[in-house]
Amino acid sequence: MLNTQSSSSSILLIAGDVSGDVHTAALARTLLARNPNITLHALGGRRLREVVSQSTGGEFLADTTNCSAIGISSAIKIYFRCRRLFKLLLEFVDREGIDLAILCDWGGFNGRLLPKLHALGIPTLYYFPPRSWQRDGSRGLGIVSWVTRIATPFQWSADRLRRAGARAEWVGHPSLENVPPARERPSLRSSFGVKPGDTLVALLPGSRRSEIRILAPRMAKVDTIVNTQRRVQFIAVVPKHLTAEARLHLPPHIRIVTNCAMELLYAADAAIVKTGTSTLEAALANTPQLSVYDVSLVGRIEWCLFWAWRRIGFIAMPNIILQREAVPELIGPDCQPEKIARDLMRLLTDDRVRAEMKADYALIRQALGSNSPMTPTERTAEIVEEMLEKTPTDERAESVAA
Repeated sequence: MLNTQSSSSSILLIAGDVSGDVHTAALARTLLARNPNITLHALGGRRLREVVSQSTGGEFLADTTNCSAIGISSAIKIYFRCRRLFKLLLEFVDREGIDLAILCDWGGFNGRLLPKLHALGIPTLYYFPPRSWQRDGSRGLGIVSWVTRIATPFQWSADRLRRAGARAEWVGHPSLENVPPARERPSLRSSFGVKPGDTLVALLPGSRRSEIRILAPRMAKVDTIVNTQRRVQFIAVVPKHLTAEARLHLPPHIRIVTNCAMELLYAADAAIVKTGTSTLEAALANTPQLSVYDVSLVGRIEWCLFWAWRRIGFIAMPNIILQREAVPELIGPDCQPEKIARDLMRLLTDDRVRAEMKADYALIRQALGSNSPMTPTERTAEIVEEMLEKTPTDERAESVAA
């Protein structure tokens, strides 16, 4: 717990995408529960806004929904908005006394912000450092010179960052904390309207508008193909602000739910999941899955020009963690309804395939820290408290020396 000296500390939290908002908000709630006297400020999404509203004197600076990008073309679309947010944030930091800044992922934005905070002598904790999934190379190590401490979800990430000179710690992945108890599965299936003996497939078309526009129509075609062979119920989950977008691309009989991805995954018999954090959530829910992804024509041209030459072994997080294919990846030209439907039917009917995937999931849970004595959020909260318990002189010295 925080001591008296740090009881009125002021913390700034920054997250730029949905998963970052989820994990940072969970950390913020834990910090506030451990010490209601701290003041929390944030630049983030809906969940961080809710936590900040419970913090006395806290200020929610702006909403970062739809401020993350994959690729150059999508980055151009949000450039001026992010530039305005950056200016707003710097003005706030100059005006307010901030004792600690917690940055979560969003490397394009936070990577530019770190040197500014370092110059001001503000200690920083990077939660989910950029490219934490990467095992070698120099990409993602540019933060080392500027950051005070790092809490990372993967052990190899901590080792890699420490070799580069950072004070990094493996805390585990907070998605571990969101898995419902096994006894809740029957009630969850009932809550989604699934009758005993029915088959439920979860659809996770993404957390960005562009992803839903590309993937949701293909998932709708998968529904048509599969239901000509056997009766299967499909339910899609998307962020609340993208419900209308998803409705444009999914037929009326496919139900759309919001903000309950882990619950839907846990209730499902199988899932079609957009690459990203959701593939880890499916693994933690022990739900057999297919990982899918594709981009627009402009995105494909960009890929061929700038990225195709890079050697990328896997894209789905379970495969990156195990360094082999644990779940099928249907990416780009392979992300077609016919191929997805074929592989989905195999998942639903082949007990051996399902058993092998679930055996791999057990290894993934261990790699994410399932055997750790503390939850990832609790340990990260302790790191925050350790940083705040330092004297102001110590804080400034450590920040400048980092």
